[in-house]
Amino acid sequence: MQHTTPAPVAQPGAWSITAGGTTVTILLADGCLAWAIGGTQAGLDIGPSSLATLTVNGQSPSWHRPHEALESAMAGGGRMLTIVVDDSTGTLRLTQHIQVFGDHPFVRAWGTLENTGAAPALVGGCAILALAPVPAPPLYLFHVEQFSWAYRRDFFSQHEVWLTPGRAPHEIRMGAYPSHYWGPTSCAWFALRAAPPDWGADPPKRARGIVCGIEFNGKSRVRAWATPGQAHVVSQIDDLAHLLAPGAVFEIPAHFIGRFEGDWDEAGYVTQRFAETHVYPPAPDERYPWAQYNSWGYGQAIDEAQQLAAIDRCAELGIELAVMDLGWARMIGDWRPDPAKFPRGLRPLAERARSHGMRFGVHIALAQCNPEAPIARQHPEWLIHTGDDYYGAGPICLGHAPCRTWLIEQLVRLVDEEGIDYIIQDGEDMVKHCERTDHTHAPGDSNYANSQYGLDLVIDSVRRARPHLVVENCEDGGCMLTYKMARLYHTTITVDNIATYATRQGIYGASYPFSPRYSVRYMQDDPTRYTLRSAIFGGPLILMQRITEWDTMQVAETRQAIAQYKELRRLVRNAKVIHLKPPLHNVDGIGWGWDAIQAVAPDRSRSVVMIYRAIGDSAERTFRPRGLLADATYTVRFVDAGTTVQYSGAQLESEGFSVALDESGSEIVWIEQV
Repeated sequence: MQHTTPAPVAQPGAWSITAGGTTVTILLADGCLAWAIGGTQAGLDIGPSSLATLTVNGQSPSWHRPHEALESAMAGGGRMLTIVVDDSTGTLRLTQHIQVFGDHPFVRAWGTLENTGAAPALVGGCAILALAPVPAPPLYLFHVEQFSWAYRRDFFSQHEVWLTPGRAPHEIRMGAYPSHYWGPTSCAWFALRAAPPDWGADPPKRARGIVCGIEFNGKSRVRAWATPGQAHVVSQIDDLAHLLAPGAVFEIPAHFIGRFEGDWDEAGYVTQRFAETHVYPPAPDERYPWAQYNSWGYGQAIDEAQQLAAIDRCAELGIELAVMDLGWARMIGDWRPDPAKFPRGLRPLAERARSHGMRFGVHIALAQCNPEAPIARQHPEWLIHTGDDYYGAGPICLGHAPCRTWLIEQLVRLVDEEGIDYIIQDGEDMVKHCERTDHTHAPGDSNYANSQYGLDLVIDSVRRARPHLVVENCEDGGCMLTYKMARLYHTTITVDNIATYATRQGIYGASYPFSPRYSVRYMQDDPTRYTLRSAIFGGPLILMQRITEWDTMQVAETRQAIAQYKELRRLVRNAKVIHLKPPLHNVDGIGWGWDAIQAVAPDRSRSVVMIYRAIGDSAERTFRPRGLLADATYTVRFVDAGTTVQYSGAQLESEGFSVALDESGSEIVWIEQV
């Protein structure tokens, strides 16, 4: 962000900030800091809601002393307000930041709590957000589950919940790996909208709503409920017991709120456009997302000659990045190439990849360490335990400062020595639970310490040290889908190397909260037109088969699919995603019936519809694309059927077109304005 010189704000105790048609009003009264969100932009207004809801030493601080307030300009016409207040005892100081954006109808807030007293203070509770939307219930809450190995195989299910008085609060669990502790959990995003009173009118009224994203990788939960006249949404950090020394600072995680008008597809689209501009790292290059190769099809039995041949095959296929998965290193926690497998290190592979115009990367289980690794022998206290947590390795605590510092140094060294462009961060739960009393974090605070002051600092420090590095989140196959993750990583896995149908379930659900580039697909099924088509919509396409053993037909099919992927990505990466028909629950990993997903260019001149039929259901189905210009004429081209017809945008939405497919069939339909 580019800022002008901050200017003091008058009228202590009441402040207002406006940009891009959004206005935020902040009040300090009766010991509480509160805000309200409104303005000229479409969407729900937010009534007076608490800011910085904290519990310190078992009590809620009472804010009574405005210290200062500064307003400054941001790039793009935005404004930022920083308010500093002291508590009534003079031992705590809160600094609250609020950003309003000129180019998007969004507000972002975060803060810090400083211990200005002489004694330690225990931060035992922190609400990341606490909202009281203005419209009276009923309101509709929408959220999307994330991946879990442990629960039912309807990955990334979408849930719409009716918030009305008399119903029990609805709980949404979020963050790194929480499903293994709690049950199904969700991406750190939700949307809330009101139903207009004339919902059934012709034409129908557009619903007004808000979206919210949580920037915290640790485990947290949202509770939403309604009382007569108002709905309430509160997000709370779990298992918080942060001991704040005199002079130390506690960071209140950020969240953002946006306003929208329309359906859940529109809620997702406004979130993605904001995040691409103000949350995500810039895309690594103009081609991104890439077609990629991963060595896991060969397991850990990899070596230099085998993988040099694989990289040459990658060049034939049109691959843009080659990655060595688990098995390249001496052992987990000893991040140097195995001399028996790679006697010359990894540089020969990196150089071969670059000779083909490709990039080169490695898989690293960042928070795992084999008890026999040199660093574990030197510092056994860094391991939380020595059990088999991940392929023979135990967990190390990134909330412990010396361990974190060592890991950052090792990663930077590895990048430099071996010529690494890309890192896949993997492992069992990146936010560890650690009760050790000999670490630099409080024993009961590992959920916060291992995220805010653990993993987050590792990734941020390495990326700052080596800005060219591209980093992918791959926690246990698709967990930790938060906006702190998205701020730190260029992309993330959605579902792991599992069946084709589950891959489509992941793409369909994840493309509500996150831009398409945050939907990595690890393709494990043998390449056919159907399996390849199921993986080419969205973010990085990763092949993880034994590609040197493919026959001529498999090579040809894959080369054609990668060419189609590259054509698609030019449209999909910036498109509005329209969810036409969801994949249903898995049937032994195969799926049932039809599903379809659409992408529409921002100017609505082009669109593509990906259509699939798994097993069962009728042989023909009608689909009605949305989001096009009603009065425009479009050419509709069916790639496999080889036919072309013309419709108006209005006809496509009202009448649609029919597609006939065999079981395990697919079709690509291009729609282009005449």
